[in-house]
Amino acid sequence: MKAVIIGIVLGLALGVAKICMNTKLFHRDAYEKTFACPNCGARFNVKWYQMLYKVNTVYVYNEAHLRCPVCRKKDMCSVVYDER
Repeated sequence: MKAVIIGIVLGLALGVAKICMNTKLFHRDAYEKTFACPNCGARFNVKWYQMLYKVNTVYVYNEAHLRCPVCRKKDMCSVVYDER
């Protein structure tokens, strides 16, 4: 019985995630951006699920409150644009 309930919950969660990725609330290019840590200067990319509630801050302020994978500090990391 537990396996059936877990299967239903996982199915619903995957369905909701798929719907979120296809709506205007979740923009694919928000998590494809490169961020820079203000503490150590490291550049890193984030996973899509880390940006679910931070999309608006990226578009409005070009920053997001993230944890740096190098120094492990949470701070407002800014978007880095490559100079080409």
